[in-house]
Amino acid sequence: MTMRLATSILLFSLFTSVPLYAQRTRVRANTSDWLEDCRDHSGHWGNDDERARHCEVRRSAVRAGSGTITIDAGPNGAISVVGGDVDSVIVVAKITAQAETDSVAAELARGISIDVSPTSMRSRGPSTHRRRSWWVSFDVTVPRKSALSAETTNGPISLEGLAGRVEARAVNGPLSVYDMSGDVTGRTQNGPITAELRGTKWEGRGLDLETQNGPVTLRIADGYNAHLETGTVNGPMRFDFPVTVQGRISKQLSVDLGSGGATIRAVTTNGPVTVRRM
Repeated sequence: MTMRLATSILLFSLFTSVPLYAQRTRVRANTSDWLEDCRDHSGHWGNDDERARHCEVRRSAVRAGSGTITIDAGPNGAISVVGGDVDSVIVVAKITAQAETDSVAAELARGISIDVSPTSMRSRGPSTHRRRSWWVSFDVTVPRKSALSAETTNGPISLEGLAGRVEARAVNGPLSVYDMSGDVTGRTQNGPITAELRGTKWEGRGLDLETQNGPVTLRIADGYNAHLETGTVNGPMRFDFPVTVQGRISKQLSVDLGSGGATIRAVTTNGPVTVRRM
């Protein structure tokens, strides 16, 4: 039986916490902690503790161009991008190489090159096999209104403070969005999605996030105005504050927050959805 509803409801799930891997990871200006973690062989899935590891950081900067900035982290790297009041693209490349001995790992790292231009950044390096491997993660600061395309295969993508056209694609890894505006699209196949919406409304076209296998967590400022579209096919939904729903209550929700506004869409196929006030 279908019922017409116009009332405030609270949606709850049996889940009371967010998985640890969905927690926030920001760009770290000080890389000493990363170097210590890297040398301790911690913090990266698929790790082989029997191999020696070489870790190093390379920094570069170029004056920003006018085109879309493309970042490709390769098979196992991560991407963190922060938008700021700068006129340059500032790149911190965090390099990890693993091999049979310390000297071989260091030699492997020396063969890695980081290509940086005003509109692209990527890594190139020696061939790998079971005992020898390498990856590069990028921490990048760009002008706030930059257009951006970021892609990873087995690694996270974190975006913060951008206000241009942004596309992010991950295959196996989390996608995190903080304090953003503009026209933002994000997709991951196997990984959680986390988004924080601050201020009073979304400035720009909107936000469109989707994962196939993973939870969605939205943290929304009190008094935020937007049109929210969220849902899940296989998983519970939880709202920590009242929303007004008209029509059938289902696992697909389309509702105005406050006075409405730009569309905020965040959905999953297999996973829970949690929406909270900050």
